[in-house]
Amino acid sequence: MNNIELPVEVPIPTGLALRLGAAFAFHPFEYSKVLIQLGHEPLAPRNTKTLLGRPALAYPSVFQYCGHIRKRDGVLGMWRGVSPKMLSLAVQHLAGNKFNELYPPLAELKEEEEDALTMDERRERFIKITLREIACKITCVVVSQPLQVLAIRSMAEFVGGEDKFSGGLTAGLYGGAVSILNENGILGFWAGLIPRVLGEVGILGVTASLTFLINTYLLEDKEMAQYTGHVAGFLAGSLCYPLQVTSTCMTVSRSGLAAGYPPRMPLYTGWLDCLSHLRSQGQLKRGSSLIFRYYTGPQVIVGDRVIPANSNMFKSPLKP
Repeated sequence: MNNIELPVEVPIPTGLALRLGAAFAFHPFEYSKVLIQLGHEPLAPRNTKTLLGRPALAYPSVFQYCGHIRKRDGVLGMWRGVSPKMLSLAVQHLAGNKFNELYPPLAELKEEEEDALTMDERRERFIKITLREIACKITCVVVSQPLQVLAIRSMAEFVGGEDKFSGGLTAGLYGGAVSILNENGILGFWAGLIPRVLGEVGILGVTASLTFLINTYLLEDKEMAQYTGHVAGFLAGSLCYPLQVTSTCMTVSRSGLAAGYPPRMPLYTGWLDCLSHLRSQGQLKRGSSLIFRYYTGPQVIVGDRVIPANSNMFKSPLKP
């Protein structure tokens, strides 16, 4: 991937072009994931069994979810919200480049130079690099958040069938911006910012810390050390994923869209209230698995079948 280069005539960096191309191609899956994070499940769960053979209820996979979107809105409807999403990626790229110009990263050391460093020098270098990367990440997130809000709210319109954030000559950007100002004021453009920043910084910090600690104190094999970052990144992503769900919910909460109000979503007082409610409902990981999606709500097992439980099941037949 790093060796791929675009023709000189194309006025766009290769890395950004690849990111935008991938984002466009896989947008239907990202679209479905956002709706799942919001708790929108239009397709009923079916009876199945877990890998251990226990009866369970499973929601359709992301492929079936995409198929449902296509049936309702057509093929083009699967790319709802793609314009602000791609603009958000472009803004993050430009903000990152500008940050690097103003605050250049430390020069990379050769292997023999790195081996010559003392333990205190390694720690100091690690802290400087990590803090700089965190500052860069925060800058990119804050600058791109308005476009992120437009993208997520555009996708959330699927729930209630609105068209405030999609369509028109500006692909919903102008109408969406006006809607945000009317519903939430200027601060509405940064809805869901805090949990998103905490999640992004958490992933970066945990990944960098685990990689440094393992490669410095545990691993001596240079061949194995190159894979540490990937494993650490996976663990950090799983650990911080609940903040991503919280950010998505807070972006849509009280937005003027049906997806942000009861009965589809409680009226949260803040992101901590949202996080607490999701934890109490066991919904902090929704959307983390797009293939094997099990129903985690109240349920009753009858024989080898699972039935979703509701309040009517516990009413006395003698009472009206």
